[in-house]
Amino acid sequence: MKIKIGPLDRAFSKFIRLLSGGYCKRCWLLKLPKPYKGWKNLDCAHFHTRSKRATRWDADNVAPLCMGCHLYLDTHHYEKIEFFMEILGKERFDALDERANQIKKFSKEELKELEIEYKQKIKELGNDN
Repeated sequence: MKIKIGPLDRAFSKFIRLLSGGYCKRCWLLKLPKPYKGWKNLDCAHFHTRSKRATRWDADNVAPLCMGCHLYLDTHHYEKIEFFMEILGKERFDALDERANQIKKFSKEELKELEIEYKQKIKELGNDN
């Protein structure tokens, strides 16, 4: 079953990718930093699947990655764990894991508030188009 992508998902993804300055987080850590022609050419890669709504829009659960790194980590589970553990630290990684395994239901109003929040953050970054 394909997960539906809505306005909140698009705003969240854009915000995460804009924060990167156009750089893949994994390439950067591997000391291979090269800009990917802006944020539009990066993926917003989730550690825990988007079907886990408790962490779907959690900034700790995602990293801006180039397509190559995204595909690589999605097919190398242990390296993906190590990558997220390295960028978060053990304490935040464990807290993320705990949050991901909780059931969270959002009301329509909460989802709209999150969407507005991320759109505001995008404006603050100076890229609201």
